[in-house]
This record gives sequence, structure tokens and C-alpha cells, in this order.
Amino acid sequence: MLRLTHLPVIVTAALMLAPALASPGAAAEIKVINANALSVAMKEIAADFTKQTGHTITYVGVSPGQIDQRIKAGEKYDIIINATDSLKAYEGQGLLRGGTRHAFARVGIGLAVKEGRSLDLSTVESTRKALLDAKSLMHSDSTGGGLSGINAAKVLVNLGIADAVKAKLTLAAGLDTGQARIASGEIEIGIFNLSEIPRAPGVARAGPVPRPVQVYINYDSSVSAASTVPDAALALIQFWTRPETKPIWDKAGLEVSGE
Repeated sequence: MLRLTHLPVIVTAALMLAPALASPGAAAEIKVINANALSVAMKEIAADFTKQTGHTITYVGVSPGQIDQRIKAGEKYDIIINATDSLKAYEGQGLLRGGTRHAFARVGIGLAVKEGRSLDLSTVESTRKALLDAKSLMHSDSTGGGLSGINAAKVLVNLGIADAVKAKLTLAAGLDTGQARIASGEIEIGIFNLSEIPRAPGVARAGPVPRPVQVYINYDSSVSAASTVPDAALALIQFWTRPETKPIWDKAGLEVSGE
């Protein structure tokens, strides 16, 4: 059984053997399915992993709910990264390789504004005031299986203003088109996962909401029980969570768990 305690050894070995792994027939293809919020940072970091090891990576980045649907339908991947509760369920169903599920990253809620505008989010009260004073608000429609809109609604409850802002709240069916309405000035403030801001030109990240009212999506990663390249998959997970990758995750609006 491959365990997380072996990961540093696996990574070291993989990097030392990079020339051999890059030779024809030796390089692995690692198939990954992940929550789409993680895609940009994962791909940027993994480009160096491919250069150093010769392993290639294919991605399916979709909403957490769509990952559940694909796994339930029997689709096979080497690495699965999804919301913690989903990974625990997969583990209970025997779909994960024993000992490989662990905390991977988390993302909180932030506020999106038109570029050039700023908000005082330094305290719970200043954040509450900013949202109450805004003429229009928006967060994601989660009927497609995403969690951003659910957590944005929880933040409004935590702030004690869910009922007060209901009449001026619009649901964004698509992030790009929704945030374009922020860039145009039609919507004053968007409430989204930090990793989703910005998704349109002219939109800026005003900052995260204060920790006392913050709501996170926690993501776990694991090697699938169906993986035929578990060593390479484990090495890739470790590569993503090295301390030196933190600036990339920060820029993407995510907090990586690491080891």
C-alpha cells in the first residue's frame, strides 16, 4: 500500500530518474479530474513536473457536482480532487487507493468589483456596510452543481443581511457573462469564490470577506483505486503542494494545504 508518508521519497526518485522517465515508453499519462476552481494553478505548476519527469497530464476540470456524476457513471481517473465530503464518500465506496486521501486546498469567498474601485473589507461591520450600501449584488447560480453560490449565500447569512439584500441580488448563470455586468457597472458587487475573481476584463478582486464570516470549500485529493500509475500520481500531488508553489496558489485565490 502506498502511503502519503512515502511521497517525498517518490518525488525525489521521480526527479532523479527524470531522463529515464522521459524516454519512449517510460513516461506515464496521468489522468486528473478536479474541481474547476483549481485548474489554473494546477496546470501552471504541473508544467514543470512534465518537463522534469516526462509524465504527461490530462485534465477534466468541472464543478464538484459534475465530478460526482462522472465518478458515479464509472469514469476512470488517476487523481481525483473534489470537495472533502465527496472524497470521503468515494473512499467509503472503495473508489480511492488506500491511504492516499488528504487535504489539498481550500477557497473562501471574496468580493468582485469594477476595476479601479476598492472596498473596505477590514472588519465584519465595514463589509456588511459595503454590501448593504450597494445598489446591486450578484453571486453564482449553483443549480449546475457548483458550490460558490451556496457559500456566498452562507456568507450573507453570517453577516446577518441575507433578507435585507434579497431584492437586489441577481444570480449569475455564467461567471464570464455575469462578471461582465460588474465590469460595465450594471452590477456593483459580486460575491464569488476568490478563485473565480476576475473572470472578465475590467473586474478586480476587492479582497476576501473577514474570517469571522468566511465560508470555505475544502478540497481533498487522492489517487484513484483504478489508477495504473499510482507512483507517478502521488508524485504529482506532492509536486503541486510544495512550499515554493504558494505564490501561484495565492495568485489564484486558493490556500494550498501541503504536507
